Formats: sequence, C-alpha cells, structure tokens
Amino acid sequence: MYAQIMNSSGLELKVVETIKIREVSGINVATIKTAPFILLRGTNLLSKTAFTNGKFNFSNSYYGVALGQTGKLPEGEYEYCFETEITGAKPDLLPPFYENCFTLQLQPLTPLLLIDPVDEDKICNKRPNLMWQLPAPLSAEARCRVVLTEVKEKQDIAEAIAFNLPLINQGNIFGNMLMYPAGVPELKEGYKYVWQVTVYSNKTILKKSEIWTFTVKCEEEQKIAQGQSYRELKEADDGNFYIADKVLRFSFNNPYSKGDLDYSITNLSNPRGTIRKLPKLKVMPGMNKYDLDLSDHHSFKNDEEYLLKVRLPNNRELRLRFIYKNE
Repeated sequence: MYAQIMNSSGLELKVVETIKIREVSGINVATIKTAPFILLRGTNLLSKTAFTNGKFNFSNSYYGVALGQTGKLPEGEYEYCFETEITGAKPDLLPPFYENCFTLQLQPLTPLLLIDPVDEDKICNKRPNLMWQLPAPLSAEARCRVVLTEVKEKQDIAEAIAFNLPLINQGNIFGNMLMYPAGVPELKEGYKYVWQVTVYSNKTILKKSEIWTFTVKCEEEQKIAQGQSYRELKEADDGNFYIADKVLRFSFNNPYSKGDLDYSITNLSNPRGTIRKLPKLKVMPGMNKYDLDLSDHHSFKNDEEYLLKVRLPNNRELRLRFIYKNE
C-alpha cells in the first residue's frame, strides 16, 4: 500500500486500484483489489481504508500459499502491476484505466546458517547441542525442524539426509538451538553424521540450511593436559577436548602490541551462556601464557562444555573447547 498515484487530469475521480503480483516466470501469486475511493488532484497515497475493505486473492502456487500464510513473499524476483481503473463518471479523453509495472528482487535479510557443530569438524562430544542462525525477519508462526542422521560409507550427504533413518527428526522448535534429546542414543565414535535445519510456517517451507557433516572422534592422548602444560589456541577446533581441572591453562602467540586481552567464554549447553564477570587479562607481544582459575566462578559447572574465544586486533579469532572439572 506504500505507493503514490499522480492525478494530473485536474479532476477528482472515483477509482479502484488493482495490484497483481507475479513471479517472473509468469506464475500468479496474488491479486489485491481495493474498494472504490476518491482520487484527488495531484499526488495521492493509496488509502489504507480502501485496502481494509478490499479483496485479497492468493493463488494456490507455492508463492501464493507462502504469502497468504506468512504475510511475506519467499525470496525470488517478482513483477508488481498497479492498475488504476476509473469507475465513476469521467471525461471522454481519459482512458478507462492506467497500468504501471515494475520488478523487484526479494532476498532474506539474513540467511539460515548452521553454527555448531562446524562443517567437517571432529568432535569428542557424543551428545552435542545443535546451534544455527535464524533468517530474519520471521513471522511469529515460524518454526524449525532439525534432522540428524548417520552417513554411510561412500554415501552422498544429500542422499543421507533424504533417505537414511534419522537419529533426530524434531520439529516445532522455536529458537536457534536444540539440546541433544534425552531419549536419543548417544553418537558413536568414529562415525560420520550429517545435519540440516528447515524453517517452515504451517505447511510451507520458508528456508533450508546447507547440509553439514561432522565426525565423532576422541583422541585420548591429547585429551587431558598433564601437570602445568598449556594448550595453544588455534583458529579452528582440532576435534579434541581439553579438560580444565579448576584452572584453564592456555597460550597463544601475539604478533601485535600489548593491551587488554579481548576474550570470552561460552557455555555450549546454553544458547545464552556467555560467561560474565571474567577477570581482566593483559596481552603482550610474543608468546602469552595464562593460568585462569575458574574454581571460584559460580557460572562454571562440573562436566559441562565451554568454548574460549580470543580476538586479535586484525579480527582473527582463536578458539579452544574445553570441559570444566571441579571434583
């Protein structure tokens, strides 16, 4: 309804506005016809009252059903045609209606992105939580479905997600995280798994994520840090879990100047689990080593998994996943 009509006839006219929406391939999406209203001389805004009393007709196509159920069009390219029809008395020189069409490419503001487990990652967690980033904007009726299944040897990942019996096939999820369901058997070490998220509203699919894979693999010889050893941070997870026994010992090389250490720790079992009130740390040029005592911080829970992130001045991000122990 956010459109203007220029009436240059010099007369007040009684008109009906018809808006036709088509997908560029020619598929009809919707036809909207207003109630009659008076078109004043000069520039006019389309009347909201005319739309309130108008008629909305949505097609049975995928696009029409999505628009009718969610109030939003799926991403794609569309043609909009505005027809202004004069319904009352009119001068003979004026044609019965005017038409103006234009096309518009619609894309979601943000894509549907998988976050964790990372694609082709190796993890030691046999009951991982699954996290993703929702597309926006979404209607209040939108929900998510998560599918996770095993990938057989030499099997295509698309075939696996489509045909293999899923370990997890859970819908009606409102949010961006699924904690590993209690009734689902834990994943097996050495096995490869595939997962995907679908966003839908009623029976209409709004968006599908990419298909990501990960492998459950625990390397025991690197799992526990002995004595006073330090785990060096990396830009990608190495698939091993460092066990922090009350104290988190980590190191990294800083090629930049000294300053405050920009770091955070997130509880992977909690979508809002960024730990607050962490101690302030300094960083110096060269190799830095830290002994971060977590035992007095009430936010750290025994046997839960956490992710340490360190951000360097050039926006590089170093990471370390660890399990907190306080026995």
